[in-house]
Amino acid sequence: MNLRIHPKGAAIYLFCLAAGVAFSSFYGGPVSFAWLYACLLLLPLSALYILLNYHFLRFYQEIEVHRIVRGEDHRYLAKIENAGPLPIHKMRLHTWDDRCHLYDIENGQQVSLGIHEKKELHSGISCIYAGSYDIGIRKVAFTDPFSVFTVELDVPYSFRAVVSPQITDIADEVLDLENQVNSTGLKSRRLPEETPGSDLRPYQPGDPLRAINWKVSARLSELVTRVPDKMEKRTVTILMLASFVPDKMQDLEFLKKRDFFLEFIVSAAWHFGRQGIPVRLIYPAGKVTESTVDSFESFQDFYGTAADGIFYYSENEFDEMQKLAADLRSTYDKDTWILIREDPGPGEDHCVIIA
Repeated sequence: MNLRIHPKGAAIYLFCLAAGVAFSSFYGGPVSFAWLYACLLLLPLSALYILLNYHFLRFYQEIEVHRIVRGEDHRYLAKIENAGPLPIHKMRLHTWDDRCHLYDIENGQQVSLGIHEKKELHSGISCIYAGSYDIGIRKVAFTDPFSVFTVELDVPYSFRAVVSPQITDIADEVLDLENQVNSTGLKSRRLPEETPGSDLRPYQPGDPLRAINWKVSARLSELVTRVPDKMEKRTVTILMLASFVPDKMQDLEFLKKRDFFLEFIVSAAWHFGRQGIPVRLIYPAGKVTESTVDSFESFQDFYGTAADGIFYYSENEFDEMQKLAADLRSTYDKDTWILIREDPGPGEDHCVIIA
């Protein structure tokens, strides 16, 4: 709740109250005291009226899909109902205009509702940042009839959107590991080596002539072909060190950092996944979680959880992730480790490659 006093209205009210006190003191009588009591009861009755308006206010917000992508346009609907016995006059709607664009609803737009009246507000909407956060209308504001004060209250029903980052190539330049990812380690599931291997199978139409093992074919009196080995790739592990910020403290600065962090880790996972290079991902999904991306399907699974699945159950999980990050240089063995920080400290890089 936020209470704001209007200087002009308050000055007029205090002048009228002082005049009522002076009038009653010098002249007395029912007329003077009626004026005085009216001034004294003005603010309490206005506050009670606003409290009743808010108590009987029914609010509902939605968009047509549960998950959206940053920057995409969707349809937004707000349903507002006055279920009480008193009309609502000039209630103002305050939107989350710092994190989403509502094309047809202005920040501060006035809405009046009669007794038991319902209204629907339609608008296009697009979200500015990736992540999971409240969008749409965030507060309603009521002003007393004489503009002495305005009280802002959170809407009775907020709407939390799950916004996925766009899939971009921002990590490609940083993660160019062509000279570091060599042919030692984990075999690719779908990419063969260019040179045929030692395994043999009967010749099939379409096999290249250079793949035929002529000596074995002569001995067996039938054509046999050398089968290419699966391409070997060095194991790559990405440690995603997200920051630990409670929900109530996730301000606009946090949303900006989380937006870049999500876009970067998704781009990093896709950088390897589209090449068929298995990449192991370690990230907080409540607790420290591991998954592997080595195909489009496994990338889609990770992408589907990235927007709202990066979080900590408690500070203990955050401490565990920090310990993993601190121990990388002494425990990485022969693998290539990539550390991606959401909130790097002074002198720290956003992305560090240890190979």
